Amino acid sequence: MKYKIIILLLIVSTGFTNAQSSIEWNGYAQIRASSNFDDNHGFALRRLKAWSKSTPDFSKKWSYKIQTIITSFQQQKFFLQDVKIGYKAGLFKFDIGQFKPAYSLQMFQVDYKITTIERTKPINRLYVNGSLDMRDIGMQIKFQTKNKLLETYAGLFNGYGIKEYRFENNGYLATHKTSLNFEPNNKSEIKIGYSIALRKAENLKIKKLIPDTTILNGNDFRYNFFVLFKNKFIEFQAEYLNANINEQSANGYYLLTTFNFKKNQIIISYENYTDIIDETNDKPYYRLGYNYLINKHKLKIMFDNYFQVIDNNIKNYTASLQLQIFF
Repeated sequence: MKYKIIILLLIVSTGFTNAQSSIEWNGYAQIRASSNFDDNHGFALRRLKAWSKSTPDFSKKWSYKIQTIITSFQQQKFFLQDVKIGYKAGLFKFDIGQFKPAYSLQMFQVDYKITTIERTKPINRLYVNGSLDMRDIGMQIKFQTKNKLLETYAGLFNGYGIKEYRFENNGYLATHKTSLNFEPNNKSEIKIGYSIALRKAENLKIKKLIPDTTILNGNDFRYNFFVLFKNKFIEFQAEYLNANINEQSANGYYLLTTFNFKKNQIIISYENYTDIIDETNDKPYYRLGYNYLINKHKLKIMFDNYFQVIDNNIKNYTASLQLQIFF
C-alpha cells in the first residue's frame, strides 16, 4: 500500500510538471554488464532513479524533494530514498525529513556525475550510514556565505538509518561538516574540508564494518578530511575517513584522478580500507576506467576495471560496462 501511494504521488507530480514551472521532474537509468572472465558474469539494473523537486518559482523560502529508486542491488524493490522539506532564511537553510546526513565529499557528488562507476569502498563502508541505506530521518541546518567561500552543516538524526523505524529510540546521530571553496581564476575549483559525527547506538548492527555477530551499544565516533582540485582538464580528489567503535578503529582513504579531453574521461583510483572484521581482505583496490560522454551526463558509456594486486598478481578482478541514459 505504501508503494502505491508513493507511485501515485510521483504520477501527480509529473502531471503538475506539465502544468506548472514550479515543479521539476527528472530521472535516469544505469544498465550494467559485468564479468570477472572466469565464473561470474551478469547484467544488472544498477539504478532506475526518479525525483520530483520544487524550482525557485515554487517559493522564495520553501522547497521540497521526493526521490525514489529501483536497483538490482536491492532485488528490484521499489525504494523511497528522499522525502525532504526545506526552508531558507537569509544565509541559512533548514531541512527536515529523510535524506543523507552531510558527511564526506564523494557521498555528496551525485551518482550520475561521478566519474567512477561506483563510489569508493572507504566511502561506502565508512560513511556514517554506509550499511544503513545511507539515509536517516532528522533535521539539518546549512550556512553558506554569499560568496560561497564557507559552507557548513549541523544535523541531528535518529541514528539507525532507514531500514527500520523504532517507535522507542534511545540513540541519536549528530553530524557536522565544513568546507572552504575557492575559485582562483574562475577556471578552476579548490575545496578542502572535514566532517565529524557522533552516534549513540542501541542494539545496532553495522554490516561490513563490524562483525555480524556484534551488536553495538555505545558510542560510534567518526571523522573525515577531504580535498578536491578541478579544472577543465584534470580532477583530483582525496579523502581520509576514520570510525572509532567500541574502542576499535576502522579507517580508509582513496586517491582519485580523472583526465578530461573533449568527450573522453580517463580515471585512475587507489583505495585502501581496513575494517574491524578479522576475516576480511584489507588489501588495497585499484580502478582504471574510461568514460565516453555522448551527450554529457545525459547519455554516456562507462568502462571500468576494478582489482587488487596480491603477491604481484591481479586478484578479485571485475570488468564492467555501463550505459547511462536520462529520460
